[in-house]
Amino acid sequence: MSAQATTTAQMRRRQGWKGTPGANGSWVVTVSLAVLIYSATNLLWPIFDTNTWSAKAIVLVTIMLGAAALVRTFTGSQLWALIASIVGGAIVLVSFTGRGSPRATVEGWGVLTEQLVEQLRSDAAPLRETDAMTMLVLIGVAIIVVLCDFFVFGIRGRSLAMLPLLAFPLIPMALGIDAFDGWTYVFAALALAVFLYAVSSWHQRVHDEELSYQGFLVDSRGLAGLGGALGVTAVSLVAVLVASTVVPAPTGIDAIRQTSTTGLSTNRANPIIDLGEDLRRNNAVEVLRYATTTDQGSLPYLTLQTLSDLNGSDDWTPGAFDGNVAIDGGELPLPTGVSAGAQSSEFTTRIVLNDGVSSFLPRPGFAASIVDLQGEFLLEERTGDVRSANDEALAQNYEIQTVVPTPSFETISQLEVDVPPELEPLTQVPEGPSADRIRDVLGEIVDEDAPAGTQALQLQAFFADGFAYSETAPVQQGYDGTSLDVIAAFLDARAGYCVHYASSMAVMARMLGIPSRIGVGFTPGSAGELNAEGQPVYTVTSDQLHAWAELYLPGHGWVMFETTPAGALGNLVAPGPGETTAPTIDPFGTTTPTPTPVETQSTEAPTVPPETPTPTPTDAADSPGAQEDEEAGIDLTAVFVTLAVIAGALAIIALLLIPAFLRGARRRARRTAVLTGTPPQHPSAGTAAWQEVCESAVDYGVRLAAGLTPEAVVAAIAGAVETRGGAADTSAPAPAPASASATDPAVAEVDDARAALDRLRVEHEHAAFSDPGAGQQLSAGERSALWNDVLVVRAALRASAPPAIRRRAVLAPASLSGRR
Repeated sequence: MSAQATTTAQMRRRQGWKGTPGANGSWVVTVSLAVLIYSATNLLWPIFDTNTWSAKAIVLVTIMLGAAALVRTFTGSQLWALIASIVGGAIVLVSFTGRGSPRATVEGWGVLTEQLVEQLRSDAAPLRETDAMTMLVLIGVAIIVVLCDFFVFGIRGRSLAMLPLLAFPLIPMALGIDAFDGWTYVFAALALAVFLYAVSSWHQRVHDEELSYQGFLVDSRGLAGLGGALGVTAVSLVAVLVASTVVPAPTGIDAIRQTSTTGLSTNRANPIIDLGEDLRRNNAVEVLRYATTTDQGSLPYLTLQTLSDLNGSDDWTPGAFDGNVAIDGGELPLPTGVSAGAQSSEFTTRIVLNDGVSSFLPRPGFAASIVDLQGEFLLEERTGDVRSANDEALAQNYEIQTVVPTPSFETISQLEVDVPPELEPLTQVPEGPSADRIRDVLGEIVDEDAPAGTQALQLQAFFADGFAYSETAPVQQGYDGTSLDVIAAFLDARAGYCVHYASSMAVMARMLGIPSRIGVGFTPGSAGELNAEGQPVYTVTSDQLHAWAELYLPGHGWVMFETTPAGALGNLVAPGPGETTAPTIDPFGTTTPTPTPVETQSTEAPTVPPETPTPTPTDAADSPGAQEDEEAGIDLTAVFVTLAVIAGALAIIALLLIPAFLRGARRRARRTAVLTGTPPQHPSAGTAAWQEVCESAVDYGVRLAAGLTPEAVVAAIAGAVETRGGAADTSAPAPAPASASATDPAVAEVDDARAALDRLRVEHEHAAFSDPGAGQQLSAGERSALWNDVLVVRAALRASAPPAIRRRAVLAPASLSGRR
């Protein structure tokens, strides 16, 4: 072998199996890409309540990029690297979600898919980190890894790799999450700078190696490209910082957050955390409608969930839900602490609950019986809460009989609280400076010698004087929440909304030795049109979300103490029989009646009026608005499943087309090199044209052994075209004499291909072995003719190949896998 051939073979081994510069990739670029993806995934943290999925994502990214880089190093093939990445990702996903046998794993994926659909319908950000949600995140990360690796090494784009990563900051913005963490963005920006510099250095090195192969002398570039990478990073950081202070906080996409019940705080594990955001939202969301037998006096609140745990500097949180009583339509046990004969009101309510509101069931008081429920529900006897056994927030149309304790002021004022042992934890308050500050205020409010019931009434009256209702002041002044620190700040500012009044009342009651907790749910809503029985149909929206304090009184159980200013509570009084706060509407009309709130004048009484007659209420679903809802109802589960199937099918098709796209991108790059100039990866038009012809031959099944001379390559390609052309039609007549070649199209095509191959060989040898400094350049016409020769050869290869080989050449080109 000549010295020139030896040098060529060595350069081919350095540049890849096919002599393509950079075909073996770069481990430095791979590592920098992995770090960039790690940092980008951190931007998803605000949308989940916990983030243990992050460690799994790191493992997934490392395995996928590592497998692709390893295969690329030894094969120089982007196709095999892509396959290795996908296989590695699939193995990791199976290891995280598998259930032993393949059959059990597939069945488990089906269960996770159903759980995911339900959670997407009913959960709200921050989302619960369930196994189903973790699976979705990992699949999304795997797709982004494949795309980034393809953009960096497949089509060698510098900025294109950042496009898939935009999904990480855009998802929280679409959900309307305002949780800007400057350090997270700084870390991502630094990772971006390292990545851009690594990619730039790799591109320059590949370019320099190709120039050196062609005979040019190349000087070291040093730290070239570092300035540009740092410049882009600096601009990105400045843009993010400016946007965080100037651009308004994201409100989310209306279809996802503003007009959907799935975005309500009632879907959170702790609904009180984002309750203020729901009250401040621009567009109220209807959550339920109901009709009740209460037709005069005060209306009861609708309780969803109770919060009883208070630890350190944290907010109030729900206690453990044991669900010890199944809801089967029969009678339910009396609420905890209620004695027989205690003052109470009983009534019946028909409730139509919209889909996605909460897995907890709205109840106007303590449930005595519930019928017509869809699905399995459990009662927590200790709290009175009712929740779906499967934690599903489904639409419901049910009838509930409830009991509300109604002790009079006189009764309450004379009560002494004898705390049962099981309620002792509900009298404890964490110690600290904030607790001391609250006790100082409490000492100025109550009479230390008065009965506990009188002290509770004094405490309630305290909030009725000198306090203002404001949904924005706590946010602007930085004391939003329900922790002891927030309560201390609220007592100084004397401005806040329901969560501040409720948590302050509950904490102060505990300091008095009275067991307390917080109820979360809805105020009664607005009465609209009358149903067939003459009962008002009440509409409840997200504007009626509310929190209040509940105190334990012996013999009466848990009694509500309202401390929020009355002007913020809306309508609390039932209209008289046959009356309504809005005019009766045409049952065939399509307009929704405008609520007309009736403001009450006092918040002192924690009681409701005596029992009223209990005729069977008309199903609220019979109301015109409910009928419209049912007629316009959409099976969201079917929608999600359909969209998931379509998305999965499109993803599979996209993955199958990646080899074709990759091969087409490489061909277009070489065409540009031949026709318009010399981009870095193709230093000469002759070399680019020759590489395209060789790889096209491999795609169409021509075997080109390593080390073949250009003349041998021409002979192999021409021989394959001639042989296949003769075998394409076995019934064809015997070959005509040589003089007939001019009139035989098949023979003419073979001759044209051989002539084109000879011209391409000559130009390739001229580019490879001529003096680089000679300064000889091809004219535009010569470049066009050179690429036309490539097309002639490709057309001949395609025409001579069987249909199966033609399809494989497009969908699974062999040149990408390194086969010769």
